[in-house]
Amino acid sequence: MKNLTLVVALASIMVVPGLILAQESQFPPIPSAPCVAHRGFSAIAPENTISSALKAIEVGAQGSEFDVYTTTDGILFLNHDGNLKRTTGVDIACNAVDFPTLAKLDFGAFKGEEFKGEHVATYDEALKTFKGTNTRPVVEIKVGGIEDKIVAYLHKYDLVETAIVIDFNASHLKKIREIEPNLCCAWLVSFKVAEETPESMAKKIIETCKDINTNVVDVEYHAITPEFLKILDDAGITVMCWTVDNDKDIQNLVKMGVKSITTNRPDAVLKAQAEAAK
Repeated sequence: MKNLTLVVALASIMVVPGLILAQESQFPPIPSAPCVAHRGFSAIAPENTISSALKAIEVGAQGSEFDVYTTTDGILFLNHDGNLKRTTGVDIACNAVDFPTLAKLDFGAFKGEEFKGEHVATYDEALKTFKGTNTRPVVEIKVGGIEDKIVAYLHKYDLVETAIVIDFNASHLKKIREIEPNLCCAWLVSFKVAEETPESMAKKIIETCKDINTNVVDVEYHAITPEFLKILDDAGITVMCWTVDNDKDIQNLVKMGVKSITTNRPDAVLKAQAEAAK
């Protein structure tokens, strides 16, 4: 009886009209990024800085993720938290800082003496760093209202067909896709796995991706199982995952065939992927 219930549940997802995405031709090609360095190679360098970006490029990560805010005077810059205290020691909100103030702060000292004096990385500088390399930018939007600038700078560096834009806020991605249909976008999502089933999680993803008009999702890795991947693969959705640092978890995800793994330890993921390919 349990097996029959599972079959019925799976079938209900697969046959409900509108829950399978349209043909892939409406979507841009998905840039290949099997290993994405999280905030750059943040295990060894200060996150969201040019140093961490360069370390990601050096180690051979195919992608490097970073987070983007805007200053009060309109300059896009990299930082993860909504407040600058953890990375700079200065207690000021990202949405309340102007660029002259930001430019005086030290974004490297918290990681170690060797990085002392690291200046803020602007979005423009970050894209310029990845231009011409084998490491593509994976751009996480942290606030609304900057979608036009996100796209404009990607055009400036001819990175529209190379970059991936990610966001937890589906409406931001929907706007990005409307502005630039040739730009790949992935919806960031996390679930309370104990309260969900693979079917219920996949159903929400399929519905949201259809609304955004994208075929890529970036899922917190605890949600990923072979069954979950199969449902989304059958629906035409590519799965990326975040943020994986444990060797055993990395190996399991590689074995399951996850297309893209975001990690603070890109060296470990690249090693596991290389070993699996032998």
